[in-house]
Amino acid sequence: MKNYEAMFIFSPGVAEEKLEKEIKSVEKTIETRGKGEVKFDNLGKKTLAYPIKKFNEGVYVNYQFTAQPLAITKIKEALKHKEDILRFIIFLGGKKK
Repeated sequence: MKNYEAMFIFSPGVAEEKLEKEIKSVEKTIETRGKGEVKFDNLGKKTLAYPIKKFNEGVYVNYQFTAQPLAITKIKEALKHKEDILRFIIFLGGKKK
């Protein structure tokens, strides 16, 4: 198992309750496919460097998790069609403290 980090940008127009459900949904998807431990940190609404899907702001959420390298493709496939996610990136993280 390797350590990974993922940064998700959610649509700013999503209601607070729906945003919480989306954050938990992403967490569950990572847990299910990665079969590891997941921690997340909601960084709040921030201004984007450039518009994405006609939005100038987005809600940033950072996830830290452990997974097998082959699971990353499964996670990306499961999440790439969610309409409330503007962008996301998954990268290899450092050692856990």
